[in-house]
Amino acid sequence: MTYNKCKKEMVFSDESTVDVRFEENTVSFVRQKIWTVQELEEQVARFEYSGENLPKDPEVEKAKLPPFALAFYKYIFFKNRLPDETELWDHYIHQPFVTFDEEYIEIHRRGAIKAFLITSVKARMLRSYPSLVRDFHFYVLCLTSGVFERVSYSLQKDYFEGVDLCVTYAGRAFQVSILLNSPRARTYKCQKYSRHEEVPANEVIMLFDLTRNAQVNGKIKLFSEKHVQELVEELKKRIAN
Repeated sequence: MTYNKCKKEMVFSDESTVDVRFEENTVSFVRQKIWTVQELEEQVARFEYSGENLPKDPEVEKAKLPPFALAFYKYIFFKNRLPDETELWDHYIHQPFVTFDEEYIEIHRRGAIKAFLITSVKARMLRSYPSLVRDFHFYVLCLTSGVFERVSYSLQKDYFEGVDLCVTYAGRAFQVSILLNSPRARTYKCQKYSRHEEVPANEVIMLFDLTRNAQVNGKIKLFSEKHVQELVEELKKRIAN
């Protein structure tokens, strides 16, 4: 998603479609949506969350499942709002690469079909759900902060490169990865930065602490304006160096 303000006369009569583009073997459907932090936080405050303390199925945890983020962002694109956990699950299991019955879900991937317990896949989705909500909320926080010249999100960069956000600050473009501050995340950050040749100069890995400075809305903790400021301070250091 990239936020671009369009002139009113350049938006079609449905008040959201900006363009439909065909180029070679791709098609793009471009829509306009003016997001607000208040809008998202009001939605999140109404959400229930049932993903705490669910058992983990080792086979499902290590499986390369189709990304839950794909269903999450497709839902946002077409519905112009966040899905609650039930809506996300329903959207996920009705994707064309999935078939299911009362007990098993079958994932169709590259000509092969693999079956998993449906309760285990749903438990894994529920564990990922708060992170998906937090990341999109943080995108909108950055977008509406007025601090950055440009803010964008790409599912492709997120899924394949681990980039949660692309921002332009003081004329410099940065790729931002956001992790909750934990021993596992700190180890990942140290390992990645120790391999200098693998880390682009403009890549920033942020470890955010949710035990403080968290915006609490309902049962899901969100990042706050203070976390945006932490990112800005890190970018200032990068530019200074």
